[in-house]
Amino acid sequence: MILHYQCTSSNPPQPPVIFRVPVELNQHILSFCHPWDAASFSKCCRASYALVYNPTDQHLWRQLFLANFDPPHIIDDARRNVGLTSRTTPLDWKSNLTTRMKAELTLFRGPASLVDRRGALEVIVAIIEDSSLAMLSNTTGPHRNLEWLRRVFQQSLILHNLFSVSDDHDVQLSAKLRAYCALLIDKKIDNKTFSKMLGKRDKSRAYVYDLRHYNAENLWGPFLPDGLVNWIHIEHLVNVVSSNIRELPGIWCLTRPPTCLDTRRPFSTVTSSMKSNDWAGVEGTWRRYVCSMDYRDLYAFNFTDLADGPRHPRFFKDPRFREATRLLEMKLHIIPAQQMRFHRSVDLRTNKSSTHAPLCFTGVSKGVNGNEATLEGLVTMGKDGTARWRFIIIYADHPQWSGNGVQIGGIGNAMGVVGIWTTIHHDQDDPFGPFWLWKVEDNSPTHLMDYI
Repeated sequence: MILHYQCTSSNPPQPPVIFRVPVELNQHILSFCHPWDAASFSKCCRASYALVYNPTDQHLWRQLFLANFDPPHIIDDARRNVGLTSRTTPLDWKSNLTTRMKAELTLFRGPASLVDRRGALEVIVAIIEDSSLAMLSNTTGPHRNLEWLRRVFQQSLILHNLFSVSDDHDVQLSAKLRAYCALLIDKKIDNKTFSKMLGKRDKSRAYVYDLRHYNAENLWGPFLPDGLVNWIHIEHLVNVVSSNIRELPGIWCLTRPPTCLDTRRPFSTVTSSMKSNDWAGVEGTWRRYVCSMDYRDLYAFNFTDLADGPRHPRFFKDPRFREATRLLEMKLHIIPAQQMRFHRSVDLRTNKSSTHAPLCFTGVSKGVNGNEATLEGLVTMGKDGTARWRFIIIYADHPQWSGNGVQIGGIGNAMGVVGIWTTIHHDQDDPFGPFWLWKVEDNSPTHLMDYI
């Protein structure tokens, strides 16, 4: 669009008609445009640039933001409800929207620099986590964050690049986003990316079943020595479990955790009916996928030279290799800390936050054979704002197995908890394997199974 000023020898220059109307009316008209269209309009002349980028207030930018993303006050309220910090200063609508639009441009056209790439990944992770909080508000109307994410994932190259391009920078951030997005890969939609992701399963198996990755320093789980979540480890756990789920027969391949784009969210871990102190939404019915190697294979993989070993991904190319996948059910409820029998008292003091006090729980776990075991555990909030889950499985009053995982997608995200199971003894040669735990409705069909 080119705006021409009218000028004759007898009359002074006249501004275009669009600038003869009140500024408020022009801003109202622009508010119906996409932000990219508003940006294009600003390039017409100095007056149009000033109208868009130098207004006397942020009304236009607020309207453009709310037309494309969830209202921030909804997310702020949800953050306060689950004990997270929220904004204490007014939102800079212009800065927030331009940051998201810059990320969108990077995702569709490719990053101009490593700084742009990191910025785009941070925006996606933040919007995924904010979307979970928006779902907890029980508000009606469209979930615009999810609409934006769906368009980005379906129309840009972000998924292809995440799962196809080697990443030497921001490895933890990229791994975190891949963990969030693994279930979005669909063979029917993007067979090439799907094949590449499956091709990484053997590499992920080699990482997950490498016994050197489990020790007291990382609490025998997916953590770094400084206590932060090791998202590279989480990504490998997600790859193994999600790839195994896709190969299950019958209805079980459809029995899986929700994706980060699931708009239904009936099984979100935090619900309006939860107890006031249950900030992690522990109480209720859960499903848990557990994957495992035969112990003889686990020993051969770690301690022999088979398939260029030890610990070479080629070990899993052997057609005789089998990895078991089991679907279990867990029913949990909150208990006072005084009723905990098998956890040390020091574990219950790991977080002094009044809003995120450790949650102690007990319950039952059962498999397809109907045999029940009791369990006991606790949920704590890490210093990085990620909820940690620890629990033990008890048979005949004797603790036998333990689990250690993290909530992915933020508090309340329906994607659930991903982690590692092992024995309670943590001996050098004890078996390890991945699990994925997510919440379901109490009356959900019981599709438990063992698949080997």
